[in-house]
Amino acid sequence: MEFGRTSIGLLAALSVPAGLGWFKKMPAYGVGFTGLYGAVVLLPQNRDVDAWLALIGLFLLAACVAIFMRPWSSFSVDWSWIPKPTMTPVRYLATVGAAVASFLLLHLGWHAASKQMRTIVEGDDRFLITVSGLLLAVFGFQFLIGLTVAPLISEIRAKIASRDLPGSVEEFIKVGPHVGWIERFLLFSFLVVGSPEAAALVVTAKSFARAPGAREGGKLVGDYYLIGTLVSVAASLAASSITRLALGLSPL
Repeated sequence: MEFGRTSIGLLAALSVPAGLGWFKKMPAYGVGFTGLYGAVVLLPQNRDVDAWLALIGLFLLAACVAIFMRPWSSFSVDWSWIPKPTMTPVRYLATVGAAVASFLLLHLGWHAASKQMRTIVEGDDRFLITVSGLLLAVFGFQFLIGLTVAPLISEIRAKIASRDLPGSVEEFIKVGPHVGWIERFLLFSFLVVGSPEAAALVVTAKSFARAPGAREGGKLVGDYYLIGTLVSVAASLAASSITRLALGLSPL
């Protein structure tokens, strides 16, 4: 189960920021989440050199992805606004003491937090595996879903701009990702416990709620709704199957 826990955990650590667009819009959040969640996955059970090297590699990979995805512009930094310190011996000793005290407090806090985290995670790998699978289903696959429907969204917005489609269709498009998060959360929850019948009810309920808006936009918006729903259901099924395999269960 440890291999499954590590695999699905690291996959979630990288895919969730990508799905939420953090690597492109908020790279510090994306890299930070990857590093923190990677630490939760790797360190509680294995604190040897290999685990730390794996965590450093994961952090550097996330940083490289953020640099690659973000359209950085050339810039220069003006350091002239920083005042030059005038350090007397007393202030120097006070600064060193404050740094040492801060380090000790951070070390004690990290030790207490890691001990608590080990208590939670080491008790049962199933908890972290399930959480990683849920994050993968709800947010991790959002990047893939977005790529799939992106051409249709561009065409729909072009028709809205030319007034071939009503402006209300734009609102229908905007709430799509949020509806997808709720849909995949419910689908994953039912599928991972082996209740596909309940999962089918989720898709049916979504159809009743979203179908009127899709019909208002005609065939193009209907295609967007249909393709988005199918890919979202497939993502939930894939994430739940991966999670069940990592838990030592049958995929369905």
